[in-house]
Amino acid sequence: MDKREGRKTVQTRRPMADVGLPSYTLEEAVEFVVKVKRANNLKDKTINGYIQNMGYFIEWVTERYGRDISANDITIAILREYVLWCSQEKVYYEGHPFKSEYEKDRKGLAPSSVNVRIRVLRTFFTTLFKEDVINRNPAANLSLMRQEEDTVVPLTEDELRRFMKAPDQRQWAQWRDYVIIVTILDSGMRLGEICDLEKSDLDLPRKQITLPASKTKSRKSRVLPLSTETARLIKQLVTETEREFNTTFVFTTNYGEQLSEKTVQKAFDKYAERAKIGRSVSPHVLRHNFATMAAENGMPLFHLQKLMGHADIKTTRKYVQLSEESIIEEHRKYSPLSRVLRRR
Repeated sequence: MDKREGRKTVQTRRPMADVGLPSYTLEEAVEFVVKVKRANNLKDKTINGYIQNMGYFIEWVTERYGRDISANDITIAILREYVLWCSQEKVYYEGHPFKSEYEKDRKGLAPSSVNVRIRVLRTFFTTLFKEDVINRNPAANLSLMRQEEDTVVPLTEDELRRFMKAPDQRQWAQWRDYVIIVTILDSGMRLGEICDLEKSDLDLPRKQITLPASKTKSRKSRVLPLSTETARLIKQLVTETEREFNTTFVFTTNYGEQLSEKTVQKAFDKYAERAKIGRSVSPHVLRHNFATMAAENGMPLFHLQKLMGHADIKTTRKYVQLSEESIIEEHRKYSPLSRVLRRR
């Protein structure tokens, strides 16, 4: 080799027609990736998300290309065709039992929903490529769809008051839901953390919750202070629950079982309709309310980041949606022009 020419090729690049690679069906490939992710100690919720979203893709691709298509047959063109179908043709609420006929006919997933599927596809095929299951990574250049930075709009104070009045606290389940609403607004907890909360996580005399790393999204433990009112309500709920059931969980069903995220969301939909909010209200919306209202009350962003459990402060910034009233008030305080005019 002429030394002046130098090396022009990458010697370690895997050839396209590598011999000896296993031939996996897509279903087999999913099982393989699940094993890899379990070995990496990923949470069941994350793994179930992979299984669900890959199930959507497999259903689509086999309908168009046949059941004989293998993991090695997937190309970037097929993946982009799937992304386009998700964003333009996928029926949004297909088969949903509680949506109107108009909503069930709505086509095209939101960019945020499509991006969830894209991320799963990228993780899936990257894992297969690294593990020598496929000879190329078709998702290597699969880009996310552009989307607005934050499409979650927190409730106004008036909407929030109406929403909090919606549960009928004379009924035990709805009183429990009221305590959940108060707890999220006071602590910023995620819905999964609410459902997984156990009595051993509580320190009510000190008015705080300690979430162990095993229960948080970031895999880091978190201490959440509580207001006196929230601590009182949780203590009352635990006392009421212990009279009927022998359970470790703070929030339970009418039968003493662990509360599911689906049950909470269904209840929130009912309260949003009762309060005439005019849009869906999820526990995630209340988490945005917690972040926004805490910031407006003067909480430093780094403190808020710790309470929210965010690894990156940029994520915390996205949660804070300052109200127009707050911005106007701060402008009155700090307007450079006002300062100049006052000194004239």
